Amino acid sequence: MTTLLLCLGTGVVTFLAFQDPNLRDRLLFRPDRILAHKEWYRLLSSALIHADWMHLGFNLFTLYSFGVSLESFWGAPVLLTTYLAAVLGGSLLSLFLHRNHDYAALGASGGVCGVLFASIFLVPGTGVGMFLLPIYIPGPVFAVIYLVATFFALRRGTGNIGHDAHFGGAIAGLLVALAVSPQSCLAAPVLFVSAFAFAVFCLYVLARDPFQLSGRTFSFAPTENRSARRYREYDENRVRKQAQAEIDRLLDKVSAEGLHRLTPRERQILDTAAAKARRE
Repeated sequence: MTTLLLCLGTGVVTFLAFQDPNLRDRLLFRPDRILAHKEWYRLLSSALIHADWMHLGFNLFTLYSFGVSLESFWGAPVLLTTYLAAVLGGSLLSLFLHRNHDYAALGASGGVCGVLFASIFLVPGTGVGMFLLPIYIPGPVFAVIYLVATFFALRRGTGNIGHDAHFGGAIAGLLVALAVSPQSCLAAPVLFVSAFAFAVFCLYVLARDPFQLSGRTFSFAPTENRSARRYREYDENRVRKQAQAEIDRLLDKVSAEGLHRLTPRERQILDTAAAKARRE
């Protein structure tokens, strides 16, 4: 039941954010807003919104497939602890990696990844079936597919999805699983160590350069992330629109009341705009 409520809540908020860009902006993971303005809620709220319907559908499908099993075996508290720890772990990782970058991300993938990896070790024989197809994918195989897809999505710089949070979420999920049932994790030591080592290796690569995996070739030179560029351009356009709106307001004031009604600051704004227009 808890898994279903998580999925429904995420789906509803994502739908509302599709309709309201302002809501989407308020919930986005933005390191600058978190660190400079202390909007710590964004560490969790970004998990409630998604880039598009495909992003939402894949995350909810994975969360429901593995979350139901985890909840059935261990109860709602373990499911919620795993999910929230993975969301928070993934967000904190992204916050550290992108603390000095113009960056934005969204999606529940960190939490989903944590539930996925915890389920592999806490729920024997867990896996996922494909809709309308007689195909059953064992949990460990699906986890490998998930991380490989994350790896290549990072390489392509796909969308504004928080792909690097996947690895933080995976590590958080593995640590929660180890805390809940050490014997279950150590029953498959090679698999557990391999999963943990792969996630840590990706973190090491990302820590050297958060955009290291973005692009077709590896390079030690920093690269620009497409998501960051898109949001920087969005912010620049918003600032320009706000400045133009202020200029229009002042011109209307001059037209209605006369130039002498302007304050010194308002005169300076118009003088600066006029000088800029002459240069252009």
